[in-house]
Amino acid sequence: MKAVLACLMLANAALFIFGAVQHSGVALGPFREPRIIPAAIVESICAISLLIGAISLARHAVIPLAAPLTGNLVAIAGVLLGMAALAVGRGPRTASNDLYHHIMLVLAGLSLIALFLARRG
Repeated sequence: MKAVLACLMLANAALFIFGAVQHSGVALGPFREPRIIPAAIVESICAISLLIGAISLARHAVIPLAAPLTGNLVAIAGVLLGMAALAVGRGPRTASNDLYHHIMLVLAGLSLIALFLARRG
């Protein structure tokens, strides 16, 4: 379960990095998002939080709780902040960005489920 959790967190961190790069104004092949620097900053913080949580999993024999939990809660908060900002018109909205947000939430939710299942087992 530890490996599954680490993979979920790393996949989510990669998605946050992908979003941060795009929101900083860099197009990645056919993937383009509007330049939104505050979004790039939040996505970078979320990615770093998830990476710290995943690294803590790799460094401990038993599954730690604090870092993976915090990383996923930061990611969820960042996504919800972004969704709320877009909902009130604080930035240009794209279908792909909405999809990214939903995938990020699902990955963080699955990570939390995996974390608690692993801690119980």
